[in-house]
Amino acid sequence: MVAIGLLGRTPISTIESMARDRRTVLLIFARIWAYPLWRSVIHSGAMATVAEDVDWWMRCINHPDLLALDRYSRFAYLAGALTEFRTLVHYRLRSAPAALRLLLRAVYRPAATLTLDADRIGPALFIQHGVATIVTAESIGSHCWINQQVTIGHNARGRPTLGDRVRVASGAVVIGPITLHDGATVGANATVIRDVGPGVTVVAPPATVLNSQREDADGPA
Repeated sequence: MVAIGLLGRTPISTIESMARDRRTVLLIFARIWAYPLWRSVIHSGAMATVAEDVDWWMRCINHPDLLALDRYSRFAYLAGALTEFRTLVHYRLRSAPAALRLLLRAVYRPAATLTLDADRIGPALFIQHGVATIVTAESIGSHCWINQQVTIGHNARGRPTLGDRVRVASGAVVIGPITLHDGATVGANATVIRDVGPGVTVVAPPATVLNSQREDADGPA
């Protein structure tokens, strides 16, 4: 028996087929639209690094339909669908002529609330969502993962350094001239002001009850 979807009595198989057809059409347009950006990456000399970025994003997203695409189709999909990826591509193009960079930023707009500022960002940086995220670091290694609402920034003494395979979860704050060594993980909403050793995971304290009794509804707030 064919399963029935929630939208009227349309079979789920039909809905899935329509969705695939729509994605195919959108991907065709994305391949055309993203081509100038792709060529700019090639001419900038950043192709090898961006290729690693693309492969890492596909592994992190881990969707079988996307994994089946060729590399340029993957790039076109990411550039068309995810402003966070476009922000990373603009970082990779920072050695391109200023006029070209301005033109590309106007056509391929980066994420409005994502800042990437580091002397070096290694290949394969995945930025999940990227909303309200500020990354200002000395350097970032390869195959790192940064979530949304993250602050990686400086104080009066300097900026953080991230090693390889570092993951920073949503809402985390990493401040000052500290090092997150290879394989370190910063949990959601954690505030980090000291070095984190290789392979070490640091997390925020759990919520603490300050008053277990409810205030009287007519009492003071």
